[in-house]
Order: sequence, then structure tokens, then C-alpha cells
Amino acid sequence: MKNLFIASLVCSAILAQGSFAQEALRKAVDSNNWKKVKKIVNSGELEEIYCGKMSAKNATNIYGKHFKQMPDEAFAACPSQFAYGFGPKVCSMANAANACSGVIKYLLADGEKGSAKALKTLDEVAKAATKTKAFGKQSLVSVDTTVWKPCPKKGAARTKCIAQCKVDANSLMAIDHDVNCKTKPEQMVDKTIKVYKPSPVFASLREGLSEGFWKAPMSVAGTYAALAGKYAKVLSIPDTAVTGLHYVKSWAAKHKGASLPGGQLFRFCTAWKGKVDPILSEAGFSARCPVFKNFVDKRDKQVYKVKEIGGVDWFVENLNYNDPDGSICYDRDDANCKTFGRLYTQEAAKKACPAGYHLATDADWKKLEEYAGGARSAALKLKSNGSDDYAFTAMFGGYANKTGVCTTMGEGAYFWTADSEEDSRGKARTMFSSDKDVGSISVDPSFYLAVRCVAGAE
Repeated sequence: MKNLFIASLVCSAILAQGSFAQEALRKAVDSNNWKKVKKIVNSGELEEIYCGKMSAKNATNIYGKHFKQMPDEAFAACPSQFAYGFGPKVCSMANAANACSGVIKYLLADGEKGSAKALKTLDEVAKAATKTKAFGKQSLVSVDTTVWKPCPKKGAARTKCIAQCKVDANSLMAIDHDVNCKTKPEQMVDKTIKVYKPSPVFASLREGLSEGFWKAPMSVAGTYAALAGKYAKVLSIPDTAVTGLHYVKSWAAKHKGASLPGGQLFRFCTAWKGKVDPILSEAGFSARCPVFKNFVDKRDKQVYKVKEIGGVDWFVENLNYNDPDGSICYDRDDANCKTFGRLYTQEAAKKACPAGYHLATDADWKKLEEYAGGARSAALKLKSNGSDDYAFTAMFGGYANKTGVCTTMGEGAYFWTADSEEDSRGKARTMFSSDKDVGSISVDPSFYLAVRCVAGAE
């Protein structure tokens, strides 16, 4: 009994020590005390790793051993740091298929939000994964399906089969199959067949790269197309799923004699610029790639695309001018500013646009919504994952509350207007990745939202 009591005390002491180390680790990470973090990690007393808002480089340097020894747990604990800092390495480890698949899906998701950094890392990950022989092996699996089988040549079985043939011939299953129940009767039968299935790693890459061109913002669509072409052979991506100039030629031929879908045309033009117009000309179309004006902000030399939409010149990308007193990057990450522009308080937003432009007013937005078919459906033609008919390309950069806590990146786009409600709350516009309407909301003016500038001094 005494020994049991002593063992219990020892166990409790070890658990307490581990708990203390865990709490100390969190405090050290959150205060950027990397010397202390390394000391705690090297002590061997950790129960689990913690990354907080560490950079990918820091996390890999500190937890590299843990990342390698338990990749699944490490990715679950620190998905961003693991994907960006350790992704290429884990995808060269034959025994880490689950973690590698997770990394690929994580980077694809960031890429679909418009992150060029994610696609650069994805290229490195794909290079490592496609060189890992274990990931290239296919597995033979059983699949239940239905097939057409000729009817017996005579007897009651033939009579019964012909009757079933008439039923099957009128079903959806016969759409792509020419059935003649009089001269060549057949019936549908259940069958289990063996098929080769790619590894989860290759399947994730193949699906993501094939669909990325159409799902991601136009700014990175060309990068997706280049990656799909680069890895098409090793991943067995069919030619019809690789978007390139050959695809544009087929697309133009398909729409000959009809109007061209504007959103698709802008996407091609963004990806291949001056190479698309000759294809349109050869196919007999008068339509050409949209013409953007380039505006150089004299304050910081940043260049913005400007496009006339409904008689108004709009910035067709979010403002990224650094007002240190009233603007932030999402999650304080400069890479997010580069992709989505900065987020501003309403007071800062009203002063942020360069000379000759102003923060879009409520009236400016109403005019844009009406031009795009009305507020209830305008987002379909204005957002980056819609048809984007006017190349407005609203991207889902999220927002931050008045304390700077950021949220909804990848889901929502929030834009200040220059107007306020009677209660002094600011008027704003919203678009969401899953919805078709442009919303009008009132927001605390100290929240941080995106800015679109419109030509003309207020």
C-alpha cells in the first residue's frame, strides 16, 4: 500500500511538472522569448508543442525534431507553421502520407484565397511529393458499379430480360448508352470491379491543381495553370483539365457565334495577358481583353489597376497604403497586405485614397450594384470566386475588430463607404464567398475594413 502511495505521488509530480512546462511554454511563445522556448523544449518535459503566432522558420528551427518524429500530431498543433516551414520535408518522408496530404490541402486552401506564398510553397511540396516513390504507388480497390449486359439468347430468362431492358432504356442510366431492346436487348446489372486508385497525396495534388485555376482569384489563376501543366504527366492530370493557351483556343471555338462569358475571358487575360487577343481575333471575335488603367500612388509608388465600370473609374483591387495610425495587415502579416490590401478604420479610410480619388460612397456602391444586376445578385458578377464579369475582383480578406482581432479571411469581404448612419456607425458593404448578394451593414467606425477608391475628388 505504501509503495502504491509513493508511486502515486511520483506520478502526480511528473504530471504537475509537465503541466507547468506547458504553461511556461505558452507564455514564452506568446511573449516571443525564443531563448526560453528552446530551453523548455530541450528539457524534454513537454506534453505537446505550441506555436501561437511563431513564424514558420522559427517553429521549424525549434520543433524540427518533433515535426519529424510525429508529423501528424505536429501538423494538427501547428498547421500553418508546419505547412510553410516543414511541408517540403514531410512530403519527402515515405511514412508521412497523412501529414503530407494535410499540408497539400492546407496550402491549396490558402492558394484559393489568393496567397502567392502558398502556391510557391505548394510547388516545393509537389516537387518533393512527386519524387517520393511510395506516394506514386496506386492501390487496387473494389468498386461497386452497374454495367450493361446482353440478354440471354432464349427462354424465360430472355423474356424477363427484354422486359427489364425496356425499363432500363427509359432510365437516366441509358442517357449515354444506345439501347435497342428489339434487336440487341440488354439490361443493367450490378457488378464489382477492380480499379487502381492513386495515393491520397497524389489525389489531393491532382484535384487541387486541376480545379485551382477556376476557384482561385484571378491574380493567382495563372500560377495554378502553370503548376497543373508542370505536374500533369506525373500526376496523370488529363489534358482537358490543364488550362493553357490550347484550352483558350478550344474555349473560343466552342463559343463561336455566341457571346463570350466575361468572367472566364478576364481570367484568361489575367493569366496570359497579350497572348489571348490574337486567339480571339483568329476565332472571329470582336471582344478583347479588358483594358486597365495603371495608377501610380505618388506617396509610396504602389501601382493599382483602375477600370471603368458603369461610367465610374474604380480601383479593382484593395488599397494598400500604410497609414500607421489607422490601418493594419490581417494578422499583422505583411503577406496578407500584399494579397488583400490593408484594413482601415473608417476615419483612416476617408483620408487614405490618393489625390484624385476618394473612398467609395454609399451612392457609388448603389450605382455599382445596379449596374451588376441589383444588390440581391450583384456579388455573383463582382466577387473573385463568381463570374467577376467586370474584373472588380472582390477578395475575401476578412476584417478586424477595434482591438485588432482578425477574422473571416477566405469567407467575407468588407468595404467601408464614406457615409455614416444617424447613430454615427459607419456604412459598409459585404460580400461572402458562399452568397450572391451585396450586403449593406452598419459597423463600429473603429473596426478595420478594406477600402476601394473611386475617381474624383469629394
